[in-house]
Amino acid sequence: MRIWGSTAFLVANFGGGFLLSFTGIGAVPLLISVGMATVVAASLVVPRLGRPRKASPLSATELQEGAPSLLRPAFLYFVGGCGLVVASHGFLYAFSSIYWQSLGISGGVIGLLWSWSVVAEVGMFAIFTRLFGRTPAWRLVALAGLAAFLRWVAFPLIWPAGLGIAGFFAVQTLHALSTGLILIGLQKMIAETVPEDRTGAAQGIAFFANGVSMAAVTLGSGQLYAALGVNGFYVMAVIALAAVGLVLRGSRLTP
Repeated sequence: MRIWGSTAFLVANFGGGFLLSFTGIGAVPLLISVGMATVVAASLVVPRLGRPRKASPLSATELQEGAPSLLRPAFLYFVGGCGLVVASHGFLYAFSSIYWQSLGISGGVIGLLWSWSVVAEVGMFAIFTRLFGRTPAWRLVALAGLAAFLRWVAFPLIWPAGLGIAGFFAVQTLHALSTGLILIGLQKMIAETVPEDRTGAAQGIAFFANGVSMAAVTLGSGQLYAALGVNGFYVMAVIALAAVGLVLRGSRLTP
């Protein structure tokens, strides 16, 4: 699902850019509206999953202990860590293109830099099972947090160090770990520890944590970029390290 979702995202970027080169930015509302209408149309024909096939054996244990898995500290620490790793990308999404433009990098190359990160993400989805199929979920998210930390520390140093555009492509490759492993690691944790009849609620909590964290960082990114410029990525590095701390704490509480 994620492979095709990311591939569609990549195709939409290229296709949208191609159309806008002929129509201008005035077509953006129409393109978005057509895209959303397509989603609504597709939702009418997708298969319905129905009721859960079989509850997890964990369900009986949880009822006996009287503590729903979704409120246990281990789950909350894990979801919180995932949310912080995702949030640390907010500064990148908001201001990296502006920073690249300030360096004189062309819009076409900037588009390729964004596309390359998605290609790296899809590549991770394709090889994940062979590389990380037996890796515990908490280690996957901790690795994602460390990759994000490395990415944000390296980002402001690329241009001053003379590594140029190639250096930015190398940093964008880390998207395979900082984002790809988060997406899969979170689903792996939910699949392995949450009863099947409660996976929807678990997904909702995770989505809420990711969304609120990303919104908070994006909201503060404007003032952060105004005050620190590209060095604001060091603040994102601190957030990524905090995420690793939460995940490690949760791993110690996991049965």
